[in-house]
Amino acid sequence: MKTETFTSTISPQLNQWLTEHAKATSRTRRAVLEDALETYRRQQTKDLMKADFVRAAIDHGIIDLAEWGMDDYQKLSHEK
Repeated sequence: MKTETFTSTISPQLNQWLTEHAKATSRTRRAVLEDALETYRRQQTKDLMKADFVRAAIDHGIIDLAEWGMDDYQKLSHEK
C-alpha cells in the first residue's frame, strides 16, 4: 500500500495511550491510528445514511415513489 506522511499534534495523554495500546497489541502506532480512522469513517457513513433514511421516511415524494414501486412489484409477482 502506498503511504503518505501525515504530521499532526495530539494530547500527551492520548499519545501515551496510543503508544501503550500499540505495544500491548503488538501493532504499530500507525496501524492503530489507521484502524481508528477507518472505524470513524465507517461510523460517519452509517450516520449519514441513517439521517438520509430518516429524511426519506417523511418525504412524501419518496414515500409515493416507494409505494408506486411496490404496486408494480406485486403486479409482477402475481403474473408468474
